[in-house]
Amino acid sequence: MNILSYRGPSTPGGVSATLSRIIDQSANGQQWWYLHGAQLRKKAGKLTSTEEVCQIPFKIIEGHYRYCNEFLWPLMHELPQYATFTESDRSMYKQLNMSYALNVLDVGQSGPRRKAFVNDYQLALCPQFLSNGTQGAVNLFWHIPWPKTVQENFLPYIAEIAKGLLSSDKVGFHIEEYVVNFLLFIDRHLKDCKVDFQSSEVTSPNGNVTQVVFHPLGLDSDFWLSKSREESSICLDLNIRSIAKKPFVLSVDRADYTKGIFQRLQAIDHFFSHNPDKIGKITFIQVCQKTRAGLSAYDEYWNNCRFLYESINKRWQSPEWQPIVWIDTPVSPNVLAWLYKRAEVMLVSPVYDGLNLTAKEFALCSKSGVLILSARAGAWNELQEHVLTLRNLRPETISEQLCYALSMSREARFNRMIALKEAVLSNSLANWWHNFGGTLKLSEKVVPLSVKIHHSTKRDLWLAR
Repeated sequence: MNILSYRGPSTPGGVSATLSRIIDQSANGQQWWYLHGAQLRKKAGKLTSTEEVCQIPFKIIEGHYRYCNEFLWPLMHELPQYATFTESDRSMYKQLNMSYALNVLDVGQSGPRRKAFVNDYQLALCPQFLSNGTQGAVNLFWHIPWPKTVQENFLPYIAEIAKGLLSSDKVGFHIEEYVVNFLLFIDRHLKDCKVDFQSSEVTSPNGNVTQVVFHPLGLDSDFWLSKSREESSICLDLNIRSIAKKPFVLSVDRADYTKGIFQRLQAIDHFFSHNPDKIGKITFIQVCQKTRAGLSAYDEYWNNCRFLYESINKRWQSPEWQPIVWIDTPVSPNVLAWLYKRAEVMLVSPVYDGLNLTAKEFALCSKSGVLILSARAGAWNELQEHVLTLRNLRPETISEQLCYALSMSREARFNRMIALKEAVLSNSLANWWHNFGGTLKLSEKVVPLSVKIHHSTKRDLWLAR
């Protein structure tokens, strides 16, 4: 199989790390195509060396990057006020997609037809270019939301993306809402396509039939369960034990305006204003690095959040304690697992999020923590029965849920966490990958999910911590 992704090994982001683990555990015969700087690279399996395929002109790299992050990203997250469109960036986006596809097809000429898996919105036009060549079946997974509405002036460009997706045999989304939004978009704006809502299939004018499915990304549970058991010396990074002296509430994000960080900070200020007995008793640990540096909307968001964080700390801190500890450097999975395991509460408060893997990672690593999760995170659809839900991001709403979580009895917290673990374990990474044409040689076999849970007792899950 040819696997096409924008990012490659050792790059930030939960999806990239998950894809790396898929590659490492996949059977032989996989070729992973990804961008590294200005190089298109190819890697065939875990143990093989990486091959440079070609150099991509920096102008194309930059234009593609802006089109993804200044145009597609805000529109797909229903935040059009952040969207900036330029025709030149659109052209660069198309050229990078074409470069990927042509290089994959060129290699394929000398061998058998391969299946292809295209990962995410950065490469949405690749299926169209691949289908025009000799490539075999193409599946694509779209990791971000598909919006309910698109502004009329942007419709032609989103329709172009949709047509690219419809060159796939299968298109996957995390939740049913995104599938419905996508099918409605096709029905309303691509009149030459036939949508069968009952089967979730779209027939294009050329006769190609695309199956549209939802299957939220699963975790490599063995990886995170093993990390939660380790007490590695790596956890001495950042003097982490001194940071977490007090009971703490944890959040893990990139500084992206879709993540609700500013609203969360406002809620923390509200929390201490209305709960003075918690001053000096609880700490909020925010693992959050700057993202997409050089793009004005993201730089401005980072600056606004940092200013608010500093003002909150100045207002409430004492010589021995500060309310918010902000970790703005990358942290290893070991450190994350250490924090997940010990957090009293995990606070995940996006404005809109395709899935949110940190919520699931927390569930696997935590012993008896409580997850507070925005209903606008895709993961909420899987986990809603076992979390405290944020229906909105008003400071008083978040503050109230924090109070409730922190006051919960140990038994209630434990029982809630057991159910949450079971929900996360019921959707494995192996099953997700199998649904999109891949196989793993793994310890985490594709089995009926109820069987996997049936053989785990509450005691087993507790002792695994």
